[in-house]
Amino acid sequence: MSRADESAVVRVLIVDDEALIRSGFRFVLGVDPSIEIVGEASDGAAAVALVRAHRPDVVLMDVRMPGVSGPEATAAIVSQSGSRVLAMTSIDSEDQLLRMLSAGASGYLLKDESPERIVDAVRRTAAGDTVVSGRSTAQLVRRAVANESGVGRIVAEERVSVLTERERDVAKGVARGETNQQIGATLHISAATVKTHLEQVFAKLGVRSRVQVGIILERAGLGPTEL
Repeated sequence: MSRADESAVVRVLIVDDEALIRSGFRFVLGVDPSIEIVGEASDGAAAVALVRAHRPDVVLMDVRMPGVSGPEATAAIVSQSGSRVLAMTSIDSEDQLLRMLSAGASGYLLKDESPERIVDAVRRTAAGDTVVSGRSTAQLVRRAVANESGVGRIVAEERVSVLTERERDVAKGVARGETNQQIGATLHISAATVKTHLEQVFAKLGVRSRVQVGIILERAGLGPTEL
């Protein structure tokens, strides 16, 4: 499935150690014909196995689970597949949020969000957007790199140096938390062209999410506060 094709069916795997929560998500997402639930898992290890078997577009991942945790499972899924992970939690914890984003999650949502918000978040995650409850991307990026060492900055600068000028402009827009449409309007190019440049940015920086792009730019001294 092309993540840019919003008419395509989004395949979703639900991961939570509570059966009632899984049933709730299944009900909320099941009413939308553009979303297909391909499976459920009650722990991180089972989630990794089911991702290999079903190749979902989006994994709704509980953060706190016994055994293999949400961050551990997320890191494994992101490194082994093309699935995107949307973290789900009942606790608005900045530390948990940063752990999930550092592991490669594409977004982070509270479980008590409205059904409409959850459905929209799944669609946006499949399309490559970053979805974060209650916090701005720029704030998260600054928090994530607050304790970075000088070595981290040097490595980040080297990675950013391989970007073309246009790719760097697109990456800066991502770091500001802008959508592809907003970036395109600023650069006078189409959203589809932004998406093409962003795919190259992801590949060259070795990342899988927009927040990770922002983190690398912040480490390199090109984050929102430096633009």
